[in-house]
This record gives sequence, C-alpha cells and structure tokens, in this order.
Amino acid sequence: MGIVVLYGVGIRDAIASNDVEKMKAVAAQAKQTIREQGDLHLALLDLLEAIDKLEKK
Repeated sequence: MGIVVLYGVGIRDAIASNDVEKMKAVAAQAKQTIREQGDLHLALLDLLEAIDKLEKK
C-alpha cells in the first residue's frame, strides 16, 4: 500500500474498505505522522492567534 494522505477522507476510506490490512497500514501511518508532527495543532493555534492579532491592528 502506498502513502495515504492523512485527513478525514483518507482514514474514512480505509474504514469503508473493510480491508483490515489497509486499515492497519493507515493507522500505523497516522500514528507515525502524529509522532513526527505531534505539536502541529498547537502550532496552528499559534498561527491563528498571530493572524487574529495582525488583523485587529
């Protein structure tokens, strides 16, 4: 299985496939992505806050 773009659709497609091996592969890839980019959601919040501050000037 190749790389799956990890967003809701990619994960939900794996679920809908009913292919346990595909689901396990996507889950493993998602876990790896979270390990590598674990603070991505915090960085996004910082970015949105910075945008908000600049727009309020």
